[in-house]
Amino acid sequence: MRVRWHDVSGADGVGLRVREVAGPPGAATVVLHHGLASSQRIWDLLLPALATHRRVVTYDARGHGLSGKPASGYGFDHTAADLGAVIRATRSGRAVVAGHSWGAMVALELAARHPRSVAGAVLVDGGVTRMRDGFPTWADAKRALAPPLLAGMPVEEFRGMIRTFFADAVDVTPDVEDIVLSVMRVDRRGTIHPRLSRANHFRILRAIWEQDPMQLHPSLTVPALAIMAHRAADEAERGWEDAKRAAAAWISAAGAPTRFVWMEGIHDLPLQQPDAVARRIEAFARTAVR
Repeated sequence: MRVRWHDVSGADGVGLRVREVAGPPGAATVVLHHGLASSQRIWDLLLPALATHRRVVTYDARGHGLSGKPASGYGFDHTAADLGAVIRATRSGRAVVAGHSWGAMVALELAARHPRSVAGAVLVDGGVTRMRDGFPTWADAKRALAPPLLAGMPVEEFRGMIRTFFADAVDVTPDVEDIVLSVMRVDRRGTIHPRLSRANHFRILRAIWEQDPMQLHPSLTVPALAIMAHRAADEAERGWEDAKRAAAAWISAAGAPTRFVWMEGIHDLPLQQPDAVARRIEAFARTAVR
């Protein structure tokens, strides 16, 4: 793959670290947005398959990875504007935007508010349910979903924990370890520090709690594909899956141009089933991009 890394300016001048992966000559572009407390590296495993057909752009969202980390601008007005700025700076035209988890919510926001800037949106296990349905108050959400306190942990201890994160659902290869470690800065003593600060994590979480994705879907004027993870044998995930299915039924009944497909797997589908996710994105892009 031919890859180019560079920085572009986001909505309010924040520096965003961008990766452009060349596709076939003249290929249309897919722009990928990662989830909360992740990085653009989560897309690494599906890039070879997707770049066979498409030019691909990924980037670290503000506060994450190698991008700038301001103390403000984490609402969806700014993060969707950042996505639009990346599209323009990389001359991606009316690209298909795809997001994972929180990134799906950003992609949905841009598609709903600024449909002329995108050809369509792919939502990977996100951008469907309302956090407020599970956590009626912000205090409830903040308490239940606070990030773990990992700063200062030896990097080798953290590396040893990576396998437990996925409960054997993902083959934890050295590449997967590197992807997970990309969310951390390792100091000279060999201890880790999350690249997303705790304060900025909560700023994004508050924006997620306030957004109502279900109301955005009926306003879409571009096509959307929601790729939802499900684990039929996992009782612990049943409540979350039921909420997603109920939201999908409501969105479909409301006449939204959103199509739903269900993929067996965990929330981190780009790591567990990268080729399958790439195929779904590519098939959607073939119909969305004219």
